Amino acid sequence: MSDEKLLRALRSKVDVLDEKLIELLAERMNLIKEIAHVKSRLKLGVKDVQREAEIMSRVERISKEKGLDWSFTQDIFMRIIKKGRDIEHEIRKNLLRVAYLGPRGTFTEEATRKFFNDIDAELIPITTISGVISMVENGHADMGVLPIENSVEGSVTTTLDLLVRSNVKICGEIILPVEHSLLGKEKIDFNEITAVYSHPQALAQCRNFLAKNLPQARLYETSSTAEAVRLVALNDAHDVAAIGSAMAAELYGLLVLARGIQDEQTNETRFAVIGTKDMPPTGEDKTSIAIFLLQDRPGALCEVLEEFKERNINLTRIESRPSKKILGDYIFFIDLEGHIEQPEVRESIEKIGMKAGFVKILGSFPKARRQNNCWKNASGRS
Repeated sequence: MSDEKLLRALRSKVDVLDEKLIELLAERMNLIKEIAHVKSRLKLGVKDVQREAEIMSRVERISKEKGLDWSFTQDIFMRIIKKGRDIEHEIRKNLLRVAYLGPRGTFTEEATRKFFNDIDAELIPITTISGVISMVENGHADMGVLPIENSVEGSVTTTLDLLVRSNVKICGEIILPVEHSLLGKEKIDFNEITAVYSHPQALAQCRNFLAKNLPQARLYETSSTAEAVRLVALNDAHDVAAIGSAMAAELYGLLVLARGIQDEQTNETRFAVIGTKDMPPTGEDKTSIAIFLLQDRPGALCEVLEEFKERNINLTRIESRPSKKILGDYIFFIDLEGHIEQPEVRESIEKIGMKAGFVKILGSFPKARRQNNCWKNASGRS
């Protein structure tokens, strides 16, 4: 065979291989699209550092076995991995974006996962309550999830104060049993533990357990239970522990040393799901309102409550918060059964508006524990 014919034959083989390479790349990108949807349902982030490191390690080994220049192969696969990330980001643009009070591993994340369990959603951890509200207000997130009330500690006052001043609405709620666990890097006797890290509320809710089982341990406060778990995971010492959730233990690679260590076994937290749209009635709804009374006089609040009594509307919660303007001025937060579109509810609130300085409807939404998907309307997506 002449060199000309040999060249054509070799080039023909290269063309076949090129076609196969393109087919394999297309197949890989299709798999990436499937993976993106599965990861979104599992509420996982786009970038997986461990997985990418595993791919590059395997590719490096195979590349060297085949006698290829590693820097050449590395460049190709770094581009492939980056393209995969770009595809995932593009897919997630069309997903429901839910901001929640983070970091990863908080009870708020657990509540968010349970509420949006059957929905393809991108979960976005935000470190502050105000940050979650801003994400929703500015359109960077479709929905948000915030703690609003605990059965032991009472209301989350920061959430209440910010809801009054924001433009978001409560679109739903979920009640989550709070089970605190003692977490550590390895199995260890309680009397060997020298320090325990956690959020101040968690430390307070486990006061009896700590006094009885770890009287020698120093207690350190952190910004969240998840942050406590992260700090212990990064700590070189093995005689430190954290109080957090079992989910956080799995996330950060810690062991559960003891479960259910909270003093009150009926400890529950109610979380508010926020959005920017009004919710339609379901027949089993609640309405949250905030009221500021113009005059501080005997019977002023009683006159307001009388409007609900006259229309046989049941109140499920009432509490006051300082207005933060004048000492002695208070805003009253009221939860009532019913939806703002019900005539008796709307009429009572209109009547109250004539007597009060201001009335703000924080939202009408389905009661917790009711399986209802109408909250999807709040995101503006179908």
